[in-house]
Amino acid sequence: MIHDRSSLAGSATRAYRLLVQPARALGCGFVLLAWMIVAPFVRVLTWLRRIRIGADPKPRTAQVTPAERVTTFVPSPQGPPVRHALSFSAHLAVPEVECVAVGPEFNERLYPTVCALLQLGRRSKLLDLRSASAIKLDLFDRLASAWTAPPGTVLRLGILLGFEAWAVLRDAAARRLKPILDEGVAVELFYDQQFLSLPSWFSHGLVHHDHLSTVLEWLRTRWRATAIWPEVLGTAAMLVHAHAPAEDVPDFLIEIAAIALSFGGLEAAEQAAGYARGVLTRVGDTPSAARCRALRSLATATMAKGDIDAALAHLETAVTTAMVMKDPVEEASALHQIGVHALQGQHFARAEDRFHRAINVLSAVESPTLLATLHHDLAMALAAQGKHGEEAEHHASVALELR
Repeated sequence: MIHDRSSLAGSATRAYRLLVQPARALGCGFVLLAWMIVAPFVRVLTWLRRIRIGADPKPRTAQVTPAERVTTFVPSPQGPPVRHALSFSAHLAVPEVECVAVGPEFNERLYPTVCALLQLGRRSKLLDLRSASAIKLDLFDRLASAWTAPPGTVLRLGILLGFEAWAVLRDAAARRLKPILDEGVAVELFYDQQFLSLPSWFSHGLVHHDHLSTVLEWLRTRWRATAIWPEVLGTAAMLVHAHAPAEDVPDFLIEIAAIALSFGGLEAAEQAAGYARGVLTRVGDTPSAARCRALRSLATATMAKGDIDAALAHLETAVTTAMVMKDPVEEASALHQIGVHALQGQHFARAEDRFHRAINVLSAVESPTLLATLHHDLAMALAAQGKHGEEAEHHASVALELR
């Protein structure tokens, strides 16, 4: 049977439209639907794989911005220096600084290593000597003679010392480091309590002495004084005169006097008396709380020197000054000191009188610590006179309650 070609072509076209195209469309739809379901899982798997391939095998530490980064070199006599990265503290914003920190065993054999490390790179440097058990002036001579860093590479060189070492070495070390200063490098020596002020110097060249109360607290509570203690206290007093707020100077100097007295002996008493007199010269004859405190401090030092009459005269002047000022705490404090001296000298009736007067002065004032001490000492004075009755017991009980 012979078929016409045109009719066959038309039949094929109609079949393609009716059967093949719908089937292909349906098949593509199934494929697309399947891909929409599977694709998210494929992306997650490949993403995780990329992370595993590119991940650092060691856990990451918190990132430190370049402005806060400091590199510490810890030279070791047994081997090459070990390099550790750390930051000052999170709230400090300083330029990049290389810190060369030495340990307690720092000695002459490590001088060349330290001198070389201080000249590496194009960063300012901080030589941290606080942990060194001994610092010799030869270190600064060696550093100056070994300095070959090209001009403009190391802009600033700071040296950080403990306060005692700074008080003794700062002037001599500065003279020995002058050749480095002549090379255009800014050089400065700092003490431990200036640590938080270092950013100001590294950024703007400003030196601050704004933590003097921290210096005095360290001298009072943590300092293991050596034979050079008068020079150290003298340096602290110099800083107080030059940099402390005017209203704080008297109290700071009186605190230095008390630290001096704690060492005992005639020299300590002389030093303390000198600081107390300095306060009296500063505040003048006008009645003030500072004048009262200085008189009481001078009386304590004078008594330690053995001049009892002069010490009692200073205390009586303090009492009079406080009465003029109408300052009951200062008046009671001076009366208490007189009473304590009388008690120690076994003048018990005189001590009783002074303690009674001081307690009456404090009757309208909240000063529980001083009041407790007065009641306690009054009980002792009464007991020493054989007055073991209700009055002595009463004052002892009051002292316990107040404490």
